[in-house]
Amino acid sequence: MKGKLFLFFMLLLGLVANVAAEDQLTGKELTAANCTACHENKELNIASLEAMSLATENELFYVMAEGKMQNQTEHLSESEIRKIAKYISSAEETSLFRCSRALILTDLVPDEDWTSWGNGPLNKRYQKNTRINSSNIINLKLKWSFRLKGGNARAQPISVGKLILVATKDTLFALDSSSGCSFWSFKSPSEFRTSPAYGRKAGLYVFIVDQELVTYKLDLLTGKLIWKTQLPRESDWNMSSGSISIVDSHLIVPISTVETIAPLNPRHECCTTSGGIAKVNIETGEVIWFHRVLKPAEHVGKVRITRTKKFAPAGAAVWNTPGIDLKKGKVFFGTGQSTQSPASEFSDAIISLDLKTGERVWSTQTLAGDAHNVACEVPMARQWGCPYENGPDYDFGASVIKSKTSKEEEILLAGQKSGWVFGLEPNSGQIIWKNRIGRGGTLGGIHTGMATDDKKLYVPNSDREVGRKYDWDAKPGLYALDIDTGKIIWTFLLDDDCKKRNELMDGKGGNCFKAFSAPPSVASDVVFVGSLDGRLFGVSAKTGRALWEFDTLKTFLTVDKSKAIGGAMDIAGPVITQDQLLVMSGYGTHGQFPGNVLLVFQLDD
Repeated sequence: MKGKLFLFFMLLLGLVANVAAEDQLTGKELTAANCTACHENKELNIASLEAMSLATENELFYVMAEGKMQNQTEHLSESEIRKIAKYISSAEETSLFRCSRALILTDLVPDEDWTSWGNGPLNKRYQKNTRINSSNIINLKLKWSFRLKGGNARAQPISVGKLILVATKDTLFALDSSSGCSFWSFKSPSEFRTSPAYGRKAGLYVFIVDQELVTYKLDLLTGKLIWKTQLPRESDWNMSSGSISIVDSHLIVPISTVETIAPLNPRHECCTTSGGIAKVNIETGEVIWFHRVLKPAEHVGKVRITRTKKFAPAGAAVWNTPGIDLKKGKVFFGTGQSTQSPASEFSDAIISLDLKTGERVWSTQTLAGDAHNVACEVPMARQWGCPYENGPDYDFGASVIKSKTSKEEEILLAGQKSGWVFGLEPNSGQIIWKNRIGRGGTLGGIHTGMATDDKKLYVPNSDREVGRKYDWDAKPGLYALDIDTGKIIWTFLLDDDCKKRNELMDGKGGNCFKAFSAPPSVASDVVFVGSLDGRLFGVSAKTGRALWEFDTLKTFLTVDKSKAIGGAMDIAGPVITQDQLLVMSGYGTHGQFPGNVLLVFQLDD
């Protein structure tokens, strides 16, 4: 044991000794020394260097200097980080095709809007007021495309009248739905990772939160800043990941934590941050209350090898968009896993809060003992950073939905990365039914969202294999469940087209995965869902039969005459209006096909 400790500390001393020498290295050499081992390791399921090249130099610099990679680059100087960013990036800033006229009030007349991530505070992702249906879906044609920044098309757009609002990296764009021209844009000092939100009762304003948890209120016609508010933030590890939910005079904003990656650094004292929810006054920007999911972390011991301190409880990030039940005055959401042992009773849980006070009403945990962080997935780091419980990382990444049974009884619907789907009683959190549709996994199971038309629950299953033994065969597909019982009504299984698609990409960035990870959306009697292999499907809500398919894994000529590429569809789901379908394509974070395009389809009839 002493020999191993000696070698370990000699390795650390060697790293320190190399810092001075690194200052003389080129960007290529610095990248090879600091980035290649992880980002070119396909087993780690993180963005490849090719995928990262779609980000601009400034974007990459921010991620390394101030963002979630700061622990991994703390031994580098600012100039060295800049060299790496410059070497990796091959992207250009998005140029704008500007509209020849100003946005006017009549452009915002209701036209079957989609005004938030879940298209309403109950997160149903359902558009009943649309002309798109199973009889005319074959007439849905690509109308125009817009080039996004970076290689992760993750911030789902919204639609208000003739206006499309889409956030890409540090900029929110207001686009004309008919042509793709830009009426205005608003730039933040930080990145936008989530959807904007709009509520007609709140006036002609749009709201959005950036990565640093600054919430903005903007004039919908001009993009002018009305106010901005800094939400509670314990440390740089707290950030925005789930989108704002809006109703009447309230914004409900989820708060996440990416401290899960910090234990890769042997000096990091894991972990102290928690997920949370903030309620914000729409008129003033005042934070009315803040609910921290976990109690403050306490010292629970030391790491045996490094002797760094350990703290718990920690984690329980809120990755998803909260739901709001205005009639009963409740907020509901799911939480992530704990990041340090012992795992908390409030991780991997569905939680209900009082809308007025922010106090917890009830909590239902579906998996105990799930303490996990990224160190558990890296052999060398596992010995100092992985919690002793080493849970399966089966958190709730998908937003919780409120719907009704066939008997008009209210029900909450939740899908977990474990592959289990739950129906819960809204007043008590008691589990009414549960059903397992997949084997689960670190990247799902049910990963980012579900949808309902109040007739069936539509559940995408990823079942990606990520470094664990499984007791089921993978069954990636879209599943329709009975809301009353959770029983499977039909299944649309995804065929394996990855060999051809990997050959098509020929190492240009990312890999093909046979999986549904992105949230679906429902239009009339059609369910739209995008796959990680780059294909977009329209599926019959009645039978589960594929009615329409579009391959996004290609290059597109955009409205500003530049080129953009499609890729894996994840995080952001389809948006449906009266006669249009909006889709974000390209997400390379987990080793998938990167991309940078917003696709706008329209009925051609």
